[in-house]
This record gives sequence, C-alpha cells and structure tokens, in this order.
Amino acid sequence: MVLNGKLFAESPIYRGNARKTLFTRDGDGTQRLVSLAGEIAGTAESLMDAFIGRSRNGKNLGLIDRLWLRLYDAPLPEGLVERVECRLREECYPRDRLFDLRMGVKLDEDRWAAEANANYKMETLYRNSVFDFTMYVNDRALQDRENAARLYHVLQELKEGRFWFGAAKSKGLGRCRLEMDIPFAPPQTPAHLNRRANHLTLSLRFNAANPVLVGWNWGKVDPDVPAFAAVEGRLLIEAMRDIPEPVRRRLEMGMAGPILSPEDFKRRLAEYLPRTLAAWLMERSSRTGEAWILPSGAVARLGKGKYGVPKKAMDRIQPLLDRPFTSREAAEAAFQEALGQDAKKYRRVLDTLEQKRQLIQAFDREAWGEAASSLGLDAALGEGLAPQIQDENALTQTLTRACSGALPRLHQQVDQQIALLQSDAWVDDELGKRQEHLRIKTMLLEGKIGERQWGDPDLTPEGVRGATWREFIEAHRRVDYRHMLSPRNLKKSIANDENFIAFLNAYRDRTRQELAQPYNADFRSGGVSNREVSRRYGKPYDTVFMRMLSWAPSSQGQGFWEVYIPGSTIKGAFRRRASQVLKTVWGETRRTAEVLDRLFGTQGQRGLAFFSDAYLADPQAPDRAWCSMDGVRMDPGTGRPIEEAKTDYLFAYGDQLVFRLRIDVQDVSEKDAEALSLLAHLLRDFREGDIPLGGEKGVGFGWVQAKVERLTWMTTDPNGVGKRLFGGHPLTQEGIWRRLDLEGEAAEGALRPVEALKGGQGTSSPNPPRASQGFISHRSFGGYCGTLSVEGEALTPLSVQESGEPSYRATLEGGPVNGWDCFSMSPPEAGLRPVGRVYALPSKGIRGAIRHLYAVASDSRGPGPDIGRLNAEESLFGWVGRGPNQALMGRVSFSFGVFEGPELAWFQVPYPYGWWQHLGGQWQNVSRGRASALLVGQRWRLFPHAPLAPCVKRLDDFRPDLVQASYFRAILPGSRCRFTVRFWNLEKEELQRLLWCVCLEDGLAHKMGKGRYLGFGSLRARLLEDSFLTEWGARYAGASEQGWRRPIVPEEWRAPGVIHHYDELRKALHAERL
Repeated sequence: MVLNGKLFAESPIYRGNARKTLFTRDGDGTQRLVSLAGEIAGTAESLMDAFIGRSRNGKNLGLIDRLWLRLYDAPLPEGLVERVECRLREECYPRDRLFDLRMGVKLDEDRWAAEANANYKMETLYRNSVFDFTMYVNDRALQDRENAARLYHVLQELKEGRFWFGAAKSKGLGRCRLEMDIPFAPPQTPAHLNRRANHLTLSLRFNAANPVLVGWNWGKVDPDVPAFAAVEGRLLIEAMRDIPEPVRRRLEMGMAGPILSPEDFKRRLAEYLPRTLAAWLMERSSRTGEAWILPSGAVARLGKGKYGVPKKAMDRIQPLLDRPFTSREAAEAAFQEALGQDAKKYRRVLDTLEQKRQLIQAFDREAWGEAASSLGLDAALGEGLAPQIQDENALTQTLTRACSGALPRLHQQVDQQIALLQSDAWVDDELGKRQEHLRIKTMLLEGKIGERQWGDPDLTPEGVRGATWREFIEAHRRVDYRHMLSPRNLKKSIANDENFIAFLNAYRDRTRQELAQPYNADFRSGGVSNREVSRRYGKPYDTVFMRMLSWAPSSQGQGFWEVYIPGSTIKGAFRRRASQVLKTVWGETRRTAEVLDRLFGTQGQRGLAFFSDAYLADPQAPDRAWCSMDGVRMDPGTGRPIEEAKTDYLFAYGDQLVFRLRIDVQDVSEKDAEALSLLAHLLRDFREGDIPLGGEKGVGFGWVQAKVERLTWMTTDPNGVGKRLFGGHPLTQEGIWRRLDLEGEAAEGALRPVEALKGGQGTSSPNPPRASQGFISHRSFGGYCGTLSVEGEALTPLSVQESGEPSYRATLEGGPVNGWDCFSMSPPEAGLRPVGRVYALPSKGIRGAIRHLYAVASDSRGPGPDIGRLNAEESLFGWVGRGPNQALMGRVSFSFGVFEGPELAWFQVPYPYGWWQHLGGQWQNVSRGRASALLVGQRWRLFPHAPLAPCVKRLDDFRPDLVQASYFRAILPGSRCRFTVRFWNLEKEELQRLLWCVCLEDGLAHKMGKGRYLGFGSLRARLLEDSFLTEWGARYAGASEQGWRRPIVPEEWRAPGVIHHYDELRKALHAERL
C-alpha cells in the first residue's frame, strides 16, 4: 500500500551536521535539492534524523520508530513501513534554491552578554514549506494483529502536528503537520497502549504593551570597511519593491552589471525606468484578437465616380481608416459619431468592413493603475497616456516627467544599500576562510598536496594562509590521507563549500535589500542649515526587529520577511531565569543541575520542554505598531550630545501587537514533579513580566507579560501523573488519548507547582555573587533585588524631543521650520502617529540622567581598565570594552515614564541664547556672555533649576514667525508620570546610592530633556509605596505576594555618607526656588 500526503513545515526546519551551516543537500549537492531523510543510513547514521530505521549500534531510531515505541512500548514491526520519501515541492524552492539563515548567540551566565565563538548559524527551510510525503506500507504486515490500528494513530499524531524533524526541536525548529486521507478506517477499539505516554501543550500569548525589541543580527556597519565597493546593479534594483515586479525584472536584466558609481547608476535609472515602464505598458496593452477594420483602399474607391462619397465626408472618416475595432458594433458607433446625421446616407461605407485576426492595442488601465499605485504616480495621468499607447517615444517622454517625483525615493534606497556595503564584515572573513578551504580541497583532488605535506601543519600550500592550513589540518586530524583523497567525498565537500559561499553571499544581499527599505531607515537632519529632516539623510536603524524568510504562494520564489521571536531566545530566557532561581534557593548543587537538564536538556539528552518561535497573530501588523526611540550619549563635562554615539531603535509597542507561542512537554512522570513545578513557577514569572525577551533590557525592553490562553493535556492513563497535576478535571476520549482542554482563566490557573522549591540554601545570599574575575555576576540572585516604583512630577515645562520626523512643519522666507512634539510611544513617520498619543519620558533618557548622577555620587572619574576593575558606575549600569568577552550587562533596568493626561503647550526659543545667564537667583542679559556651566567635582556638568528665561516665549499653537528659533511642545508643570526601576544583585551601598540618585531628597529635583539651561526640564521624583525588595526563598516556597515582597521605607535607606560630592549635589539640584 502506498500512502500519499503533504507534510507542512509549521516552523522552519534544519537538517544537517551540528558543526555545519548548510541544510543537507541530496546527492552530491550540485542541484541543491533537499528532502527529509526517509531512512537512517550513511556515515552520520548515529546522529541523523530520519523517518524510519535504526543505526547499527541500535541507539539511534527513526522518528516514526520512536513514536511507535513511545505510544505502544513496543518496537515498530519489522517490514511494516518499507520506505518513506519526503521531498520538498518544486514551488517551495527559492529561485537560487538557497533558504533562510538562523543565527544565535550564547550568553555568558556571569556577564549576561554574548560569549565569543559560541554562536551558531543554520540554513533553515522556509516556514510553511510543503513536502510531498509518501509512505510504502507492507499490506501483509499491516493486517497482522493491531498493526493497522497502531499505524492509524501514529499517522494521526503527524496530522495533529505533534511531530518534530531535524535539529533544535526544543528551540522552535522542526515541527511538522501531515495532511493525508488515510485509506483505512479508524479502529473500533484502541490499540494496546504505553501507559506512560502523555503530552502537554501550553498555548501562550503576549502583547507589546510593554515594549519589546529582539534585535536582528544584520546591518552592523564597520567604519573601517571601504565606503564604496563593487556592487551589481541587479541587487540594487531587486530592493526597489515599489516598482511593479514585471518592470523590476526587466530593469534587473537591463542594469545587471557592476555599477561605476552611485551617481552613474542613478542617472541610468532615471533613463531606464520610464523607458522600461513604457515598454511594459505597451506590452500589457497589446493582444492578438479579432479586429474590424475599414480598409483605406476599399473606402478610397467609394469616393470615385458620379455617385462617390463626397470629399468632405471622406475627410471626416479618414481617422477611422485601417484602425482596428474590437467589434463591428464599435466600428459602427465610431462611424456614426464621425458623420453624425450623414451616417445613414453613406452607410455603404460600412459594407467594406473586414474582420481580421491581428495585434490590437488598447490602453490597459488596470496595468497603469498598478504602476501608478506602486510608484506613487498620478493615476489621472492615464487619460493622457491612452492616446500615446502606440507611440513609444511619446509615451516614454510623458513617463519621464511623471517618474521624476518617484526617483528621489528610489535614489534614497540606492544610497542606503551602498552604505550597507560597510556592514557585516564578518561575512567576508568567513567567506575568505571557506574559499581557502575550497582551494585546499581542490589541490587535494588534483594531487598537489602529498601525504607528507598533509601530516605537517607547517608545510603550508601555496596561496593558503598558514593559520587557515593549521585550522584545516586540526579539523581533519582524524581523517586518513587516503580517505581524504576519495574523489566522491572531495567533490561533495567542494560542492558544499561552493554552496556555502553562494548562500552566505546571497543571504547578505537579501538582508541589505530589506534594511534598505524606507520603513527601516531613520530620519536625520540635512539640507539648508541642517533644518530639513528626512529619510534622505538617514541610515538604517541601529537595531530593527528580528525577521526570517517564510514561504507563501504569493512570495514569487523568494520568500517574504516575517517578524518573529526565535524559540532559542525564549528557551534561553526561561533557562536563564530557572538557573538563577535554583542556584539562589538550592545553590550550585547536583540537584540544581539535574532539574535544569531534565526540563531543558543537555548535550545528548532531550529536555522535557519544546519551545516554539513566537509569531505575530497578524503578520501584516500595521506600521503604527512599530515605534522609534533615539539615544545619544552626553558629554558629562559639557552636557552636550556626542553625535557619533547616537543610536536609534525601531521597536514593537502596543496591546494590538500580539505574539503567540507554544510550549510542548512530553511523557512526564511522578519523578518530574520538581521540573514541572519549576515550569509552573516560570510561567507565573512570565505572566508577571519577570522573564525578559530580547535585547536592551536595561532600558525597559522585553519585560513582557504573557498569558496561557489554552492548555491541552493528553494521556493514555487517566489515573496517572495528570491526576496530581490537574486534579479532578474530567477527561474526554479522543482516539488513543484521554484529553483535557482548558481555555482562558481555567487554563491560566490549571498548572500549579506540585512541590515548593525550597531546601538547600532556602534564601538568597546577603552578598551578590561574584565571578572569578572579580565583577558582580548574574549567575544567581544575591544581595539586594527588587523594584522601585517612582512617580515623576514636572516642576517646569518639560520636553524630550519626539523620535523620527517632526510632527509639524512650516516654511518661512528664511527657510524651513520644524515643530517638535514631545516624545510619545509613536511611529517615526508623522503621518502614522495617532491623535491620542501616549506621552512618556524615554527609558534611555531616564537611565542616562540617573547614570550621570550616579557617576557623580560614586565619584566614578575614569573608566575601568578591564572587566575585573570597573568603576562603580560601570559596574552597576553595564560596560562594553574592546575585544572578545569584554561586555557586562548592567544590574538595573529602567522602564518608560508614561504620563497620564498631561497638559501641553508650545514654546519658541530663539538662538543663540548664551548671553542669558541665571545669576543671583534671577536671569540677566550679559552682553557677549557665554552660557554659564556648573561643574561638580570640576568634572560633571549639572544644570541648576531656574524659572524659564525671558527669551522663552509661550505660544498658543505652532505659528512660527522666526527662522532662527526652536519650536517645541512641552509638558506643563503638575503633570505626572510613572516608571519603574528593576534592580538585582546590589550591594547595600549601591542600593543606598541608587535610591538617592533616583528619588533624591525633599527640595531636590532632576533635570531632563530640551532647554535645561533655560529653565526647562525640572522633574521631582517620589518613591511609591508599591516599591519592594524580593525575598527569593519565600517567593518560590509558595508564600503569598505579601509574604515575599518586603516594602522599601526610604528613611531606612538614607545614607549621605555614601554620596560623594554630597554638598555640591544638594546645592546644584536645589529646586525649592521653583
């Protein structure tokens, strides 16, 4: 019997060697065909995944063999499944047959930062790809005992999507779903089952009400790379998605070669685009069909003789001659219109109508509408183009004028891609090494490397670097020279290297094309007096959200970019939290390691939990769900921004932006009670926002709050471990399973810890953990941990400039004028910002202000020489040095400070304003004066509090009348915001100092935002009652929230003795005069 179906990749799939990058190709790899292995065989049999079979040592079983054993506690009958074939369908291949690249890094548990040389790269087949699945079944074996019933239920598991193929199954890869009409009926009675089989699926969702940013690894510019290098015009054209695809394809062919310079390419584009568009419109407007024609020769003969058609009538019908009409009726209507009342008199002219099959040209308005919409051209222009559809020169001239408005946007994309040629230099390093490997293998194949040279790492072949040769020899040290010379193996290895080089080059080109799209470019100033703010002067955002290529029928063989959060990121975040918690309450014990390994797995041991990727519920999320934030480091001595240190982010925000993921847990038993209790605690932590995802955690990103929206428990034993986990919930029979389905609040509360995580140390250490290099570690919790809840109140008008382009613009005689709104959680494009905006203090701004104060209060004058000798500011807020493993995550995280119903007003500030100085408690106009600067400790500039300077003018609205001025909205005094400060592993003195720097003392206030020198930006902070310290032992021993949250009483933590420059700071921050 042959069973046919389709296997759908519910998630990306990787099949290959763990040390390699490429997906394993069929045959010698030259055709780049891929499939999922049917049977275990070959040199990699001990590690490979396949549907059926077993390795010679019996330790590696086919996935269907394993599933059969898991469900029935018996091996798959010999010969029942004779063969399985699973080949990727032709339409699911990209044009170059190269797929997506998934990359990841390992975080060092002490530094909570990337670990050098511990990253991975895998070529993964597109999510939603489809395979042709064929299973050959032995009819005789199928009729034996329960085999038919058992095979039916095995296939049902595949149909339900409870089947994983390939590597990284627990990190979001490999889940498959089968569509098949099983040709034999479901069994009347369930087969004999393994009573230990069970399956738990948790479906979770979270939104971006707490901002989240999982950064993409691509687009990092290296300034040391040449600013312009060779690039093919084809790649630049491919990125111009505004051009209709058929036109873009023609342009790619016409402008395919290397470009001479960006300006030359732009000139050619301005010439080729209208010409190509005209040719496409003419093609779309042409078709072969039946045409009705008034032949000029036959009609001319009717004008002769005594009763010929008069010349006047002949002149009127002249434009109709030899013109094709789509029908006889159309020709008659045109004739009637031309002659009017005389049409009946000369009707004999119509007797000459001839029906012919010929090329008909009729303006295709649908094609023009498609082009106009894509390029942003005036659709009404079609009326003028229609009469020119047979005249290519006239059509091209008209379109040249029309396209001039679209060219600046396309030129901007060219500039962005050229700038990105400086990005991701690591690819060139990797390609260089692989090309040298390719050269070595080619020399081996050609007999140019002898056995003596093969065994000596110092005998470097010609054209190969010594380091590469030694690395190659080391990697192949166990391979015998004669085996290495096998032509079949060498040719396949050479094909793999060639595919790898092509893959990495092509993928980098794809990422650059994506990053060059307008929506991924920031807004920068340029033009006249640097007052024009546009993407034309911008660059790709420093960090954009993670994305991958997925397959869809409409993706035209290229895949489409889809935003997602990798399962490896989610699993890594859960494992880190679990490790921190267990090492805190149990210590670094064998018990801790065993429970972690049981739940998450370790080398050679599969964990209980499979974490999926998190995908958007709506992949076509609206543009307004992506918000931007700028960050710029301030010079501590001048208070001015350091432009070279400016960064910007494009992050996800809003409760309408929903991600979904699932966690699958298989075959748990009573002995897994501690691991399941740990998982239940982690789900509660995830719900409460204590497991951050992604990057930039220190500025409030990633602290999402997730909910379990659906729980499914399936078991073959209704009286087994499920009874302890889920109590008396009734189970329903479905196939071989007894099943429990819960949704909403019932699902949220169903999985609870069955055992408290107590014992061992029972509580955190009074001192934070330290790494061997001396810095405070993140590996467990210790010292002081908790959350500060803070209310901020504006004392003077406060404005932090919005990110992106200005919301308001005007043009005066002297040039453009921008009107800047306050920062809000909004998109960078003014047109996408909502009317009711969420105004906030950006988390980076809050963090920067507190960090500056902390540097003063801790007297952190000079940078630490290395990670083991950091100053107090670097130790708490984080540090990045030079070289590998020289970065340390901070131990504080600041959220955005969101205002509730603030009142705003417009202000005008003329510049320069340095002659205005606040002296002796009042503003004075000092002729030819320079802005005064208050330095604490002769190093750190602070802005003293003062009322607004006399030069500041409050406006009723944005009505500029002066070019030489700044116009911005500010939040008025009395408006309040709230933000939180998470902290962990602090020493007592650090917490005392942090509390002082955040909340200060009565009568003191912070300064933030624009115009601090002129009196703007005074902000008073107050610690709220819901601030707390965390008691870790009580939290995970089952105590209530009140039992493990210890309130923070500010008076108990006041310690002026730990504040350096205390008197100077009090004087500088004194705000009572306001």
